Amino acid sequence: MNACPPEDSLQIDASAASFGLNWPGKAQARRAAWTDAGMRLREVADAGLHADTTRNLLIEGDNLDVLKLLRADHAGTVKLIYIDPPYNTGNPLLYNDDFRTPAPGGADAAHAPAWLRPHVAWLSMMYPRLLLARELLREDGLIFISIGDEELDSLTQIGREIFGDENFCGHLIWERKKKPSFLDARMGRVTEFIVCFARDRAKAPAFTAGAVTDGKKYPFNNAGNGVQVLTFPARAVSFGCGDGVIAPQDMSGGNIVTELLDAVEIRDGVNGNAFRLKGEWRYAQATLDALVTEGARITIRKAPFRPNLVSRSKARKKTASLLSYRTNGVPTNEDGTAEIRALFGTDIMPYPKPSGLIAYLVDMVTGEGDTVMDFFAGSGSTAHGLWRADIGAGLRRRFILVQSPEPTRQRRANGMWKTSPAFEAGYPTIFAITLERLRRTATALSGQLEAHSGPTTESAGADLGFRVLQVAGGES
Repeated sequence: MNACPPEDSLQIDASAASFGLNWPGKAQARRAAWTDAGMRLREVADAGLHADTTRNLLIEGDNLDVLKLLRADHAGTVKLIYIDPPYNTGNPLLYNDDFRTPAPGGADAAHAPAWLRPHVAWLSMMYPRLLLARELLREDGLIFISIGDEELDSLTQIGREIFGDENFCGHLIWERKKKPSFLDARMGRVTEFIVCFARDRAKAPAFTAGAVTDGKKYPFNNAGNGVQVLTFPARAVSFGCGDGVIAPQDMSGGNIVTELLDAVEIRDGVNGNAFRLKGEWRYAQATLDALVTEGARITIRKAPFRPNLVSRSKARKKTASLLSYRTNGVPTNEDGTAEIRALFGTDIMPYPKPSGLIAYLVDMVTGEGDTVMDFFAGSGSTAHGLWRADIGAGLRRRFILVQSPEPTRQRRANGMWKTSPAFEAGYPTIFAITLERLRRTATALSGQLEAHSGPTTESAGADLGFRVLQVAGGES
């Protein structure tokens, strides 16, 4: 079903080796993205919620296999992919977070430069998954990837290769802790990163969060910019100085450069004729024309002219690159842990992402009917966050979550088993945690909605259901 691309597209260009990130096993990792999975997806009966009406999917299986299978029906359909992959810290966590030692039979890291050796297996794991993720994105789609210091550089480099340097949207910095961790001998870390790429940046939406302050004024003048002439169309500007005629004149003052080039006739509080202003402007003529077409409110109080753009209450504002509980209310890891404790009564998952972080990201770039995907689903924070965002905005988005049945106990080198709070609580795999998190979250949110609006979620927009699929052998 997934035809392998032409052989020449699988080769790594040796002539470009000094300009790209190459490692032993890169060609094999690329080839792994396009080989046939040889499997299929089957529905697990009675495992989901409201399976007859929901559009949400929770899929159990290795995410590389699942991504290959999803290409057939979901290529070019996903608006946002958010993933929280292993950070390659080497720490003993519930999931594998140590790719520093290559697996038996894997790429030989000994042939890599010393600085690259700890990253080889991690890169070979991520590379084919990101290649397939790009195929699933809409033209205006985006991928957000949470990551720590360990693999930030590697991730950014392979992201630039896969999505294109021109489609790199930057790094969001998330303040994940209220109190620093001093495990590092040199500094207390309180932040991590979200690396952002677009399928096509020119078509992707701006990152917005919340509405601008109603009535706030944004000056057109911007001292230090190049001098240019702006033409303000007739009836585009509201004046506060009474009707009359203002003659051409130099209106500069202090560090503000402004010269009125045409006489302006003010009638009924607006300019009756088009006029030109020469100065150092924040906006270009094309932007001014677009604002006028959209019906934006532009004001000049009196002479000397200082035009302002007045914000409207429904306009959304661009988010800052710092996501913090201090400035924009984005919760921390402590909040994510508290959510898990409230749902399960114990810490069954280390470092779960808080649903409020995901809700913030979902609201930032998606809208009604959009599909959000997470193929490192973990405890299911993405579904929880999407449901919260839908309830808050009265929208109905869709999620596709993928999680492998990674065991919650591991065999030690001495042959003994290492258990975990999750295993002891009755969850033998991480997928079992994901599934139960969705069930419990849906029940809790349904109860909240019924308490406020009766026994239906339709008015609130949220689709609090999901179907469960599972990777199975290729034969029906």
